[in-house]
Amino acid sequence: MHKGQLTVGSEGGFAPFSFRTKSGKLSGFEVALAKDVAKQLKLKPVFVQTKFDSLISGLDTKKYDVVYNDMSITPERQKAYTFGREYLFTKSVLITKKGSDIKTYADLKGKRAAETTSSNFSQAAKKAGAQIVAAPGFAEQLELVANGKADVVLNSQDSWTAYKKVHPETNLQATVTNALGQTTAAPMLNKHNKQLAKKISQAQRKLEKDGTMKQLSEKYFGADLTKK
Repeated sequence: MHKGQLTVGSEGGFAPFSFRTKSGKLSGFEVALAKDVAKQLKLKPVFVQTKFDSLISGLDTKKYDVVYNDMSITPERQKAYTFGREYLFTKSVLITKKGSDIKTYADLKGKRAAETTSSNFSQAAKKAGAQIVAAPGFAEQLELVANGKADVVLNSQDSWTAYKKVHPETNLQATVTNALGQTTAAPMLNKHNKQLAKKISQAQRKLEKDGTMKQLSEKYFGADLTKK
């Protein structure tokens, strides 16, 4: 840990999790949550913005202390990294153009799925037999489907809900799938930072108890997604 600081890895372009406002200020659910966690730990929050595919490697090089970026806990990641307490619980969706013949997870076979290559959604789509079309972020993934360069995006329901709220005129639609079960998000740390992970989890419990996390979720997602 950097002395007196909690350095946080963030994509910074993944609304409503983390994004830049028109004035250039970093905002979003996970930005606000990380700030509140840092406050609980009596540390100054410092954000390091980077592309999704570089977030995990940044933990390896100790570029930051923790990643708050809708990171799911997977068996593969647990082998090499440490996680704090989960703070978001949501389902997965198949996002397509309206009128698409993709209705279920099984329909992904032979289709082009726009995904961030290192994400758990990418691995799930590949497992279903989809061809992965690499895209750096959620907005780029949706654009590929909208312009016909990909057929589908497999992602989280909260991401889609937030996008639809801002783009009600979109020609895209989403279908809930149980392919990944309930997906979650948790703070992700270097495997040697177990003590810090424990402190972050304790801070999040306090924020759950006093209602802060619920308020943040309702503000950015329009619903409380902080409970199982």
